[in-house]
Amino acid sequence: MKKIIIVAILLAFMPLQTFSLTVSSIKCGLGIKNRQITKEKEEFKVGDKVYCLSDVTNISDNDTYIINRWVSDEIKYDVKLEIKPYTRFRTWSYKTVYHPGVWKMEVLDKKGNLIKEKIFVVK
Repeated sequence: MKKIIIVAILLAFMPLQTFSLTVSSIKCGLGIKNRQITKEKEEFKVGDKVYCLSDVTNISDNDTYIINRWVSDEIKYDVKLEIKPYTRFRTWSYKTVYHPGVWKMEVLDKKGNLIKEKIFVVK
């Protein structure tokens, strides 16, 4: 009985963030087929159309979204993507990259909090 009480107390004090929206992975490549990234890469050429696929879990809100933020130097491009409360939800956006350098794909929740990021290079 003491073990059950201790576990209940520990669960009560766990941060709510533990059960919040999670992005388990971000993959980048040259296309999408059957909800999978194709030609996965971390280095692209100027003019490539880059797709970034996010694997989202722990979605509890029926009416929510994530933001894919494409970042290059001081330039930011935001793409709002609706998500549904499934066990696992995959969604993606794409951008034709015209600026060489280090790029970053940031995935933000609807409040603008950073959930996960992926860095890739454009040459």
